[in-house]
This record gives sequence, structure tokens and C-alpha cells, in this order.
Amino acid sequence: MHRFIYSGRILGGTAILLSTIVILIVLSNPPQTRMLHSSSPQTTITTTTPQHDSSSSWNPKDVRCSDLPDTSHIQVVVKTGTNIIYDKLPTQLLTALRCCQDPLIFADSEQDIGPYHVYDVLANVNETLKATHSDFAYYRTIREYESSGRDIRLLRTSRQAAWDLDKYKFIHMLVQTWERRPGHDWYVFVEADTYLFWGNLVQWLARMDPAEPLYLGSAATFQKQRFAHGGSGVILSREAMKRVLDGDPDLAARYDERMHEEIYGDFVLMKALKEKGVELSNKWPMMQGEKQNTLPFGPGPTSGSRHGCQPLITMHRVTPVDVNAMWNYEQRRKHPEEPLLIGELYNYFMGRALPSERDDWYNLSDDLMFRAPGVEGLRQKSPSDMTPAEKEAHSSFEKCQQACMEHSKCFQIVYYNQTCGFSFSYRLGYRRDPEDNEGPYKSGWILDKIEKDREDHPCKAPEWL
Repeated sequence: MHRFIYSGRILGGTAILLSTIVILIVLSNPPQTRMLHSSSPQTTITTTTPQHDSSSSWNPKDVRCSDLPDTSHIQVVVKTGTNIIYDKLPTQLLTALRCCQDPLIFADSEQDIGPYHVYDVLANVNETLKATHSDFAYYRTIREYESSGRDIRLLRTSRQAAWDLDKYKFIHMLVQTWERRPGHDWYVFVEADTYLFWGNLVQWLARMDPAEPLYLGSAATFQKQRFAHGGSGVILSREAMKRVLDGDPDLAARYDERMHEEIYGDFVLMKALKEKGVELSNKWPMMQGEKQNTLPFGPGPTSGSRHGCQPLITMHRVTPVDVNAMWNYEQRRKHPEEPLLIGELYNYFMGRALPSERDDWYNLSDDLMFRAPGVEGLRQKSPSDMTPAEKEAHSSFEKCQQACMEHSKCFQIVYYNQTCGFSFSYRLGYRRDPEDNEGPYKSGWILDKIEKDREDHPCKAPEWL
């Protein structure tokens, strides 16, 4: 009996050893995940070899980091929240942020993630304010969770409370960055759900002078004033940082006193910059609020504004699946040293085997709307201006599709609840299941129009802004 037990232990130990070896082999040669027509997990497939035309053989090193000049003059700063830090940041550090030298990471608590230190960006806020103000109730809750050993991820649903606190981070992030990493030429501020195209960024910044007071970003508008949308990234030159921060030690405290009256932290950041004479330079669409499956390709609703030949610097609202898919794509490019243009993403993330229609899908067609008679809404024609086909567009998917085919600027449609939406650009969108009060959604693409537009407007050279 003892012999059988002993033999069983040997066999068990051997099985464990073999399993460990297999796991190590898989980890050292992981299967590559690529996205098929969406950023959602439902449409992610796993293959062992890349299969698209522009791919090269898999390289375990990050090709974006090679063949670049010294980039120590570029400081990347990441802002995030404690409740979501483990959901988003690890994937970023393993992929999109791998080329960055010593990224500076801020959240609403201090901790370490592997070799990376995360600073509490609100550490220097007035203690009375932190202890008493309602905007800091969530901050105090985080402290309670930490002190009691509770799982901080349980606070994921505290979105409004996190939002109320987040606006205080922007000015303090600026101040702490200048204190901890002074003297860099460029400061690139992103969030944990921002994808940063490192090679494009390095090439782009080399075209500009950090001695100029530059404030770069994707323009958003609030109270008739334009500011750089924080999720799409904010880039400040050395001179801009100096003008705002040098000789003004009370900057953060001064804005803290009135921050409860504000809504958006990135809007307040614009105010602090404008106060010192630093004005926004809009760099959309290079700096984007969209991602792979929501990026618009083609002309867009505004005449003369095309989406395709501009190099991408940032995308926003990326999930870890989006980040991994984009990073994998960048690794497989035949010529990673060349700028990655918006239009390049069409073939891989949208164009391959694009169907003419798809059920339970929303492709973000909302440039021109046609609704049932008597129903009013934004971006719709008056009945007197409609063609005969447009007057019937609300009645069915087929009628909506026919009206789009006859419209010179329409590339795709969405149909739901007697509503027909046209789009003057083309993009993929995402799955949208029927809900109680709306749907089902059905999307369609006019494929011959899309292909003709792409053939008629090839990119001859990168259009740097």
C-alpha cells in the first residue's frame, strides 16, 4: 500500500512538473489576440499566427520602442482612480506605455503596482477641505477601505462620487509633475483609458519647439470656451509649464477654493493656462476621443474635413481588450517606423469582410435623422426639404437604405423605432441589444460607396497638424 501511495505521489509530482513546463512555454510564446470588427469581447478571436496582409512575423520585443532617438525629454503622466486602477492600468503598462521612460502615475491614493509607484495627487490639498467638504467624501471612503483592508474594487460603481473628486486632480497633477519631473521638453498627460501611439508622438513632437508655450489637445467646448479634452490627452511644452507654474506656489490652493463650483477638471486646467497667456491649439483628429471601432473614416459631416491621412496620437475610452488589440496590431506592421495613419486602421479593424447589414448593431449613424411624422429631434430635415425616398426612410430598414443610396453624402445607416439615421463618414460601431424602450437596432453600410471613397482619396503623405 505504501508503495502505491509513493508511486502516486511520484506520478502526481510529475504531472505538476509537466503542467508547469507547459504553462511556461505558453507564457513565453503566447497566442496572439486580434480584434475582428469590434472592440467587444464577443468578437475577439484567438489565432496563433497573424493573417492580414500588412503583418510581419511576431516579434516578442516592442517594435515601437526601437529605432527611435532618445526620448527622455518626453515625460508621460497618467491620471487614474484607485477604484479602477487594477482594471485598466496593468494592461497599459504591459503594452501601450512600455516605451515610456519612467511614467509618472497619479491617483487618489498612494501605492505600488509592481515596479511602478503611484502617487496620491491630492495629498497636498488643504486638510480641512479634505476632512469636511462633500466633494471629498469619496476620498475619505477610500481611506476607510484602505485602513480596514476592504477590497477597493468594490467602489467601482461610485462613478459620480469619483467624478466629483476627479476635477481636483488636474491642477495638482500639473504642480506635482513640475516638482517631481522638472525640465523635460514635453509633458504628455493621459488617462488610464487613453491609448498613446508612441512612435507617432515622438515624430510629431520633434516637429515642434518646446520653447514655445504650447497647449495641445482635442478641443471640447463648454460655456462657449474651448479646452483640451482630458481623456483624449493634453500635451504641454516646457515653456507652457514654466509660464503656468514658476513663481506661483499658490496656484493649486487658489483653484481648490472655487473648484466646487466647477464641473470639469480639464476645463479648469484650460483656465489656469489661459490665465498665464497659454492658449489651446486644437489637434483633433490626431488626438481622438474615439477608438478603433468608433473612429470615423472618410469625409465626415463638415465639408473638407476628412478622417484618414492624419497620424494618430491618442484614442480614448479604450478597454483593456482594445489596448491589447491595438498594441498587437502595432507589433505586426511591416514598417513600424512609418507614421500610423487613421485610414490604415480601416482595413484591419473595419474593412475585412464588412457585411452590408448587421442586426443588433449600432454604427453611430446620426449625421442626418429621419423620424416618423410628428416626431421632432435633432439633425433632421423639414418634410418640405425631403426627397420622396427620404419621406419614406422612417418606415423600414429597406426604405432607409434606399434613401441613403440616393443621397450623395451618405455612406451608412442605422434603423430603429421608426427612426433612420444617415452617416457622412463610415465607422464600425458596436453591438447593441434591444432594450425595453428602444430597438432593435439594425445597421447597414453602402459598400460600393465606401470603396469608391477610399479609392478616390488615397493618402499621399501624412497630414501632421
